[in-house]
Amino acid sequence: MSSEKTIQLSKYAKYKYGVFPQPVNFEVGVAAGCVLLAIAGADGELREEEIQWYIDEQEMLAVDSEPLQEYLETLRKFDWKNANIEEILSGIKFDFPINFSRSMLYQAIKMSRADGNYHEKEKAAVAKAAEILGVESSVVLSLESVAEMEETADRLRIALFETEV
Repeated sequence: MSSEKTIQLSKYAKYKYGVFPQPVNFEVGVAAGCVLLAIAGADGELREEEIQWYIDEQEMLAVDSEPLQEYLETLRKFDWKNANIEEILSGIKFDFPINFSRSMLYQAIKMSRADGNYHEKEKAAVAKAAEILGVESSVVLSLESVAEMEETADRLRIALFETEV
């Protein structure tokens, strides 16, 4: 993966992931996105809510640009049903200023939950990816718990704003 094309990260990336916004290699970003699509589609369908969560997240993480739009278009065309997660992951060079394996699994969990159903096959795909990446199952459980707590906090915040005083 030697593309010189990059995707610029936004200030939101630092807020959300604690990383200084450095450009991401286009091909590495595509490979990671393809893994996420394959995981979220592990239950046999990639629902619109899951795809939209990922698009929204990428639009917040990255500065709007031609490479970002090309990236999203590339992912829309990806054949997630026939993806080999292990093969894709083996091609990613993990030289990031954060624990990219954990952040990618976190995004896979969030994306898989976006349709309101974190299916057992999606959980199994996350576990498989974690095993390939060398991420302990206790860390995966913690990431799943963080995702659940965030969703609960979001629902509580929205309910507080909707409630008449």
